[in-house]
Amino acid sequence: MKKWGYTYKEALKRLFGKPYTIHYPFTDIKAFEGYRGKISLNVNKCTGCSLCFRVCPASAIEMVPDERVKPAKRRPHFKLADCCYCALCAEYCPTGAIKLTTDYHLYGFDKRDVSAEVKSE
Repeated sequence: MKKWGYTYKEALKRLFGKPYTIHYPFTDIKAFEGYRGKISLNVNKCTGCSLCFRVCPASAIEMVPDERVKPAKRRPHFKLADCCYCALCAEYCPTGAIKLTTDYHLYGFDKRDVSAEVKSE
């Protein structure tokens, strides 16, 4: 058991020292490489093969009609509220159209606010 003198000394040291906490909303924190964050889909690379739909363990992917995807004319729609971020969809995608970014800001007041990024490059 530690002595009371040690405890008071440590308390005073921490009282006047630099805090351990980070002011999160005001200070941006970078996620480490390999972090499985928000899903990004490149529509131009997607072929609509639906492998991602079949391999998803959380059933968080549904195939929706999209004219930009050739030849199948269907693309995956990710329900991020149901997703467990296992990255199996990105691993099984034969063209590399699905990527998991390091963006961890997955918040919103509506389910439509929490959606995957769909980009055309």
